[in-house]
Amino acid sequence: MTKTSELIWQDQQHQVLFELIDEIKADHVDSSTFERLNDYAEHHFLLEEAYMKALNYPGFEDHLQAHNKFRVELGKMLDDHHTYNSQLRDMLSDFLSEWLKRHIFGVDKKLEEFILNSECK
Repeated sequence: MTKTSELIWQDQQHQVLFELIDEIKADHVDSSTFERLNDYAEHHFLLEEAYMKALNYPGFEDHLQAHNKFRVELGKMLDDHHTYNSQLRDMLSDFLSEWLKRHIFGVDKKLEEFILNSECK
């Protein structure tokens, strides 16, 4: 497996989040979308964290801190809103879109550079 192909899983998983954001914006969203969002985030983070540990990624702690902050913020938003109204949907889609921009082009980009420049596979 090449280093470039190892990064494909990240891009594919990020695409799932973009799809979930679109679902959240839709008029006919229900609780299953929010459950899938929570499950997706946890699965993605655990996979990425295991990958970083296996590679002895030096930025692991900062990256983990970003993941944990997301977990807390998402959990609080979902816990504070018991109806899936337009206010929650707008707040969540804005939060997710902004977080994705900062995370993908921030800490994920640093991880990508590390993988591409390392001898690790």
